[in-house]
Amino acid sequence: MQFDPETADRVTAIGSFGADLGLDLRAALNPILATQRRAVAGNFPPETNIARRVTPGTDLPAAEAYDVLVAANLVPARLTVADARAALQANIVDGTVGGIPVADLNSQANRDLAYTALEVAGTLPPAATDQEVAAALQSHTIAEVYLEPDPAITTAARAALEAISLKLGVMEAADLTLDALSLASIYFLAAIGLAITFGVMRVINMAHGEFIMLGAYTGYVVQSVIPNYTASILVALPLAFAVTFAVGVAMERLVIRHLVKRPLETLLATFGISIALQQLAKNVFGTQARPLTSPAWLDGALVFNDVVAISYIRIAIFVLALVFLGLVLWIMKRTQLGLHVRAVTQNPVMAASMGINPDRINMLTFGLGSGIAGIAGVAIGLFAKVTSELGSDYIVQSFMTVVVGGVGNIWGTLAGAALIGFLQKGIEWFNPGNTLAAQTYMILFIILFIQFRPRGIIALKGRAAGD
Repeated sequence: MQFDPETADRVTAIGSFGADLGLDLRAALNPILATQRRAVAGNFPPETNIARRVTPGTDLPAAEAYDVLVAANLVPARLTVADARAALQANIVDGTVGGIPVADLNSQANRDLAYTALEVAGTLPPAATDQEVAAALQSHTIAEVYLEPDPAITTAARAALEAISLKLGVMEAADLTLDALSLASIYFLAAIGLAITFGVMRVINMAHGEFIMLGAYTGYVVQSVIPNYTASILVALPLAFAVTFAVGVAMERLVIRHLVKRPLETLLATFGISIALQQLAKNVFGTQARPLTSPAWLDGALVFNDVVAISYIRIAIFVLALVFLGLVLWIMKRTQLGLHVRAVTQNPVMAASMGINPDRINMLTFGLGSGIAGIAGVAIGLFAKVTSELGSDYIVQSFMTVVVGGVGNIWGTLAGAALIGFLQKGIEWFNPGNTLAAQTYMILFIILFIQFRPRGIIALKGRAAGD
C-alpha cells in the first residue's frame, strides 16, 4: 500500500480494506496524509500535491506566517524596533544616518529609509520593515503540502479514513450505548428493592445501601467457605437474599413500624442504622477491601471489534436485572402477596377492611425489598470493591432512579434507571475524565426534570397518586 510503484495498485489496495476499524490500517493510512508546511515565492507548481492553502492573518497569524517565509530562506528576518534603533544609533556619521539628518529621524518612514540606505551600502545586514513584511506576505504562498506527491493516493487514503471515521463514530455510539445499558442495569438492581419499599410504605430508607453492602459481604463469606467460584455464587445469591431479608424484617419490626407517617424521624433513624451497619462491617471485616471473585466463565469480554466490547460480568448483571424485572412483575401481578401489596399501596384503610393486614404486608414488603438489595450487592461486588462504604456509592443513584421513574412503579424504576444510566454516560462522554462534574451535571438535570414532572416518568394512577 505504501511501497508499490504503481499508483493504480496502491489505490486498489487502499480501497480493498473498506471501513476496517483496525488500528494497523489507520496507522498505515495516516502517514500517507502527513503534510509539511511549505512556502514559495509566487505560486506552487501545478503538480504540487497541496492539502490546503494557508492564508496569513486568517489561518495563521501574520507574524507566524512571515516566520515561515524566513525559515524557508525566502525573505530576510523581521526588523524589530529595538534592533533598528540600535543599528541607526551605531551608524551616525556627521549628524546623519544613511544620508538622512538625525533631526529628521522622528518618523518611522524616515527611519526605514535610513535603514534601507545602510542596507544598500552594505553597512547593515538585510532586514524587513513592516511594509516589506506585508509586501512579502502578498507575494509569497504558504500551504500544507502532502509528503506523498501523488494526488490519487492521498485522495484514496483520505476517502478511506473518512469512511473509517464515520464507522468509528457509529461504533463508539454503540459502545457508549452498551456501557449505558450496563450502568442502567446496575442502578435498576440497586433501586428495585427501594422502589418496592418506598412505593408501598413511603419510607425513606437511608440504610438501603447497607443492605447492598451486606449482600456483598455475604458473597465474600460464602467464597471463603466454598472455594469453587461458580458454586459459591449460586449459594451466595439466595443466602444474601435470606440474610438481608431477615435484617430488613427485623429493622421494620423494631424501628420502621413505630415511625409510621413520621418521615423525618424515619429518615434520621434509618440514617443512624446505616452508620451503625457500616461500623459493624468495619469491626467484623476490617477497613480493607475484600475480594469477591467472579467465576472463570465470567472472565474476559464479548468483543465485537476493536471499539465495541462488553465484559461478561456486565452481561450477567444485565441478564440478572431482566430476571428480577420479570420476577418482581410476576410477584406483583400473579401472586396473592402482590395483590395485597398493590391493595395496601393504593388504599391501606380499604385493604384492611377487606381482611388484609397492612402491618404484615409492610413487613414482608420491606423484607422483600431488602432481600433484593442483598442480591444486587452480590452482583455489584463482582466488579466493585467490597468495603463498608460500598452501599454509599449507590444510595443516591437509587433514590434518583426511584423518584425520576415514578414512586411505586416497577416500570418507572426501569425507565428511571435507563434515563440516569444513559444521562451519566452521555455527560461523561462530553466531559471525559471528570466524574465529579458529570455527577454534578446529572443531579442538576434531575432537579430540573422533577420540576417539570414531579411524579416521575411513569406516575401512579388512582388513589395512590394522591398520597
